[in-house]
Amino acid sequence: MKGTRTRAAAAVAAALALTVAGPAQAAPRTSRPAPLSAIDLKTENKVDPIGLDDRAPLLSWRSAGSPQTAYEIRAAHSADALRKGQADVWRTGRVISAASANIPFTGALTAREAVAWQVRVWDGSGRVSPWSSPATLEMGLLNASDWSAHWIENSSYDYTRPDGSVSPLPVFGKSFAVHGKVAKARLYMTGLGMYATSLDGKAVSTNVLEPGQTTYSAEVDYRTYDLTRQLRDGVNTLGIETGSGAYQRVKTPGHYFFGGRLETYTVYGEPKAIAQLEITYADGRRETIATDTSWRTALGPTTYSSWWSGEEYDARRSATAPISAARLDGPQWQNASLVALSSTTTPRDTTPLRADPRPPVTVAETIEPVSSTPDGKGSYILDFGANHSGWPSLKVSGPAGTAISMIPAEKLKADGTLDISSTGATATDQIAYRYTLSGHSTETWHPRFTYSGFRYLKVDGLPATPKAGTVTLQVIHASNPRASDFTSSSQLINEIHAITLRSMQSNMTSVLTDCPDREKGPYTGDNLHNIDALLTDYDLSSYEPQLVRNMAIAQRRPGDESPGLIANIAPEFHRVAPVKLQYPQGTIEFLDEVNWGGAVIRIPWQLYKTYGDTRTMAVYYDNMVKWIDYEAANKAANNADIPGLGDWSAGDNTTPMQLAITAGYYTAAQDMARIAEVLDKKADQDKYAALASTLADEFTTKFRHEDAKGVYYGSDSETSNAMALDAGLVPAADRQQVLDRLVASVRTASDHITSGSVGLGPLFRALHAGGRDDVIYDLVVNPTSPGYGYLVAGGHTTLSESLDGSGSQNHHFLGQVDAWLVNGLAGINQTADSVGYRELEIAPAVVGDLTHASGSYRTPQGVVSSAWHKDSRGRFTLKVSVPVGSTAVVRVPADARARVVAHGSSTPSPLGRTASTANYRVTAGSFTFSVG
Repeated sequence: MKGTRTRAAAAVAAALALTVAGPAQAAPRTSRPAPLSAIDLKTENKVDPIGLDDRAPLLSWRSAGSPQTAYEIRAAHSADALRKGQADVWRTGRVISAASANIPFTGALTAREAVAWQVRVWDGSGRVSPWSSPATLEMGLLNASDWSAHWIENSSYDYTRPDGSVSPLPVFGKSFAVHGKVAKARLYMTGLGMYATSLDGKAVSTNVLEPGQTTYSAEVDYRTYDLTRQLRDGVNTLGIETGSGAYQRVKTPGHYFFGGRLETYTVYGEPKAIAQLEITYADGRRETIATDTSWRTALGPTTYSSWWSGEEYDARRSATAPISAARLDGPQWQNASLVALSSTTTPRDTTPLRADPRPPVTVAETIEPVSSTPDGKGSYILDFGANHSGWPSLKVSGPAGTAISMIPAEKLKADGTLDISSTGATATDQIAYRYTLSGHSTETWHPRFTYSGFRYLKVDGLPATPKAGTVTLQVIHASNPRASDFTSSSQLINEIHAITLRSMQSNMTSVLTDCPDREKGPYTGDNLHNIDALLTDYDLSSYEPQLVRNMAIAQRRPGDESPGLIANIAPEFHRVAPVKLQYPQGTIEFLDEVNWGGAVIRIPWQLYKTYGDTRTMAVYYDNMVKWIDYEAANKAANNADIPGLGDWSAGDNTTPMQLAITAGYYTAAQDMARIAEVLDKKADQDKYAALASTLADEFTTKFRHEDAKGVYYGSDSETSNAMALDAGLVPAADRQQVLDRLVASVRTASDHITSGSVGLGPLFRALHAGGRDDVIYDLVVNPTSPGYGYLVAGGHTTLSESLDGSGSQNHHFLGQVDAWLVNGLAGINQTADSVGYRELEIAPAVVGDLTHASGSYRTPQGVVSSAWHKDSRGRFTLKVSVPVGSTAVVRVPADARARVVAHGSSTPSPLGRTASTANYRVTAGSFTFSVG
């Protein structure tokens, strides 16, 4: 007992000494170890997916209770078999590893195979968890031979009829009988340009805007739908409606058409579909219903469909809606024709059907208008309160033939009338949605094959004054899971977060677009330039790899013009001529740009850093090599100057074009060397590290300057100095001088952002890395133009194409502020050498007049959170939560003389103090740090 009292007294004395001198620690708590378990099992980052076609799908889980040091996976054909200890498909044995994500399933998997799997884990004390609850996965159709279905079309369809009118879009239908209890039913299908599938008139899923966009000559993506519970005993009818999508791009008088003198477009073909329904009965019988010439087809109720300019539907043509067997026998119906594919059609006769790995686009919410204003001429302008991406939905009744027209817009003119200028449309070339009533009871309708970005909707032709539910806005976007949350004491900053998030959502369909109206372009640069915020706000582990694949497939091949080039959009639905144009920043070329095409390297590197994803790097490595080697040849052929765009959309156009291009090329080369190192390609690692070194020397020679005030780069613009700092092209001895010049350039611009989309990420990252979050705060909250605060003050509900409020009103590529909110204000980061957020750094920025900020981020190990509060007496509290499997360095804002008290679920380990922070290392758990 004496020894115990002595040790306790010594511990108290030590704690008191730490409290007086600086950081203090609470005595460690003694408790039983938390139960060890494996939870949150996923395959390909999805819960119990069906229709996979990767033969080695990636598995993941999280360890709870204690960090994992080893794991074992077992798989069987049923969960019951697993519960009996059987593993007839695959078993890893014990694997010594802390890895719990991106684990390839290396058991042999065949088409349609369904597998249950589970995992158990060991911790550092040798404890082993129970086997987890089983997860499941199911394969789709893996080979062309697995498809008995054929592509079908309507032989009577021609986009333009002989009289010059636009033809209604084809629909297809098939009735079939079900006899007996269905054990499993899978519908594998796709269509071009787009398709919507129903069973007895009801949608087979909540997915919309299918299929996802790809280069259709090289790949068409299909989905797998579970119809097990939807099939009924007796006669069932599958119906398929089609739309044009980006596949059938035709210029039609009176309808908006995106295109200028630089773009050329291809009409790839006419609407078509392929579907294969496989039914397995409880008694073991199997039946397949596949598209062939026995399917029926008609020209349907959708009388016009355009990806860019809207949709029209005539409900009087409801006899051509494929909802029942009786309908399919009507006089307007005929047998479908098989599509004749060849080496020159799109798709080709060799084009594979591939399971779409992306989370589907779905209706996220339905919004009622906040106001309805009559114009005195029978029209109403509806205001939905905020700019969104989606479509109008009608619920009306009235006489047959009544035509309702709906025109979307992002803003209003000063007189309260519709302003469609930002959408690209005009009064004579419209984006519009039109519905003609059948006259039968209450009718409901929404478009199925296109969407728009809008806040306002002008509605003409309503039979009665609109009421609740008459016209609503259905918001659509890809169902990528949210990865973070953020809030603060500043209503302005919270609004900036809201409009930025809404802009990302509005441009997140099957591809990431620039805007949801004028162009809908899958621009590679818009993706890359905003990648920090995108990966902060959303879990894109299942989404971004397909966007990289789209780039790789769209890459120019031998025999093409400029083989190796990756154009600025992917898929490359329109070709841009390599024309040089005079812009404020100099001579530009739209076709090719390092800071766009370089996304094929830089995004996979970010996916590796964020999720530990090595597969994307490995699969598209050859494409990366071809692109970076192409740019080397491009540079040599242009007297060392690569054509491009420079700091696109910048307010300050003094930044040298080649500074932005060279810095981007250097970063791509550096990332390429790192990728080669991870993939153990030593020769390539040396090759691209040497290229990066050469580019660094060139950058210094061309753009480093020195005057009486110190060192600066380029034109001394925000972008010039920020890109130099962010790329690591400034020697350590010069970094403070260049940072000071960067701050000075911000102050000279009266705390406005003058960088464009290329320079904006480097601007945020360079200031944050340099400890100048105070400057970022001033930039962000500035209420005058250009800037985020200005957009909020001006009533913007999404980010505009420019921070002065001009251009498209729903662009996301200037959204880097959202990364800073979580990484800077909440302070959630991973350390420079960490992969997959194994090593965290929590360093909140207490700036401006903020009194609290909180954020969370879902890492592969689990959720990390940080919340701080500063009261009126200056006392500061920081609460941190770290997931199992990660450790963290916590940097508590505190001057060197402040008293800091730290306690938590384990004892924080002091790491010393700086002039502005008290630093601790913590393991998994919850912790509180108090200052004052």
